[in-house]
Amino acid sequence: MGRLAVEAKGLGKRYKLFDRPSHRLLESLAGGRRRWHREHWALRDIDLALERGHTLGVIGSNGSGKTTLLRILAGVTHPTTGEARVEGRVSSLLELGAGFHSAFSGRENVRLAGTLLGFRRSEVEERIAWIEDFSELGDFFDRPVRTYSAGMGMRLAFSVALAVRPDVLLIDEVFAVGDMHFQKKCVDKIFDLKRSGCTILFCSHSLYDVRQICDDAIWVRGGKIAGRGDAITVTNDYAAFERSLEPLDVEKTFEAIPRAPGERELPRILEARLHAAGEEREIREILPGDAVEVRVWYHNPTPDRTPIHLGVGYLRNDSTLCVADSTEFEKVRLPGREGCVVHRVPRVRLLSGTFHVFAILFDERGVHRYDQFILREPLVVRSRGKEVGLFLQDHEWSVRPGERPPGARAEGDADRAGEPEEAQWTSRPSS
Repeated sequence: MGRLAVEAKGLGKRYKLFDRPSHRLLESLAGGRRRWHREHWALRDIDLALERGHTLGVIGSNGSGKTTLLRILAGVTHPTTGEARVEGRVSSLLELGAGFHSAFSGRENVRLAGTLLGFRRSEVEERIAWIEDFSELGDFFDRPVRTYSAGMGMRLAFSVALAVRPDVLLIDEVFAVGDMHFQKKCVDKIFDLKRSGCTILFCSHSLYDVRQICDDAIWVRGGKIAGRGDAITVTNDYAAFERSLEPLDVEKTFEAIPRAPGERELPRILEARLHAAGEEREIREILPGDAVEVRVWYHNPTPDRTPIHLGVGYLRNDSTLCVADSTEFEKVRLPGREGCVVHRVPRVRLLSGTFHVFAILFDERGVHRYDQFILREPLVVRSRGKEVGLFLQDHEWSVRPGERPPGARAEGDADRAGEPEEAQWTSRPSS
């Protein structure tokens, strides 16, 4: 495969669907004379080539075939058509706790996993201390896995996957489980793996995470690849296709980030408000072109050990993300244990609509979310002009009377070709 770490050609996976368990037996007894099943192709005609050291995001709606693709690459299931090859040692996080024996302790499961992966006893024992330390399970490391919470199972599974020191790492939507401290630890470790040259396939419904972590992405739709390219372009195309027109469920979208009982205090947002720029007057309604500022108050108990960044954005009522900015992009620091960050927009370019203003507190890389906050009242923008769309934009019009497309000439016009009358310009700034 040369420089390729992962390669798939004509990959397809077909499942037989039976309405009742007894139909499977009846079909077997019929000896092929009658079919009791329906066919479902979870994947079809998948071609994939991933170079060593690259990170590929896999996005798509539920049931599109993302997990099936990762299972085939991990060797958990076999393709119906085509072939897939992966070079080097593969580690996967497909289902939390998969492969763990519930009656065994964490330590015993680590030994079992190491044996199944082909490690010598000395190599397994060498890695146990690292896994115990990284997972931070404490006394639970020597207790049965059946007593673990979902978050504790994720800690053990992720620690085992990383201890393998993989050449290729497959991750399928596992960051939603576990406390914030360990999620941040996992993100840091993924970036360490990227720097070390590990090839990563990252499947997630979080388009933001895919944009931040991945170099490229593929969009899987109906078992086929509907789009591929750089991560930003593909995720934007997918978001435009999947965007719901139903009103935004603010409480669900910005529900409080769960914190584990007894978890140490982490950075948080104290308050956020929308003001007319340079004034103490809070506002709820504006015109296109008005100046506004969002003021966000934060608290960071350990600024020296926990650098943070702030993002501020505007969501339309149909869940369309209109615009978002981050202090990480502009290299703006948030010093001290507490303070107020002011995000000023000299000219709001949004047209008529209802928008929800939000703030998110990130880690130093702009990936892990410590806290999020949405303003209690939405912002209403009322346009008085005839403009349509989402934004105002600077633009100009030019009219060239008599000019034809290149190469299109009428008889008798040869003497005037290429000599259009003087252009007439009119411009309209956005504010």
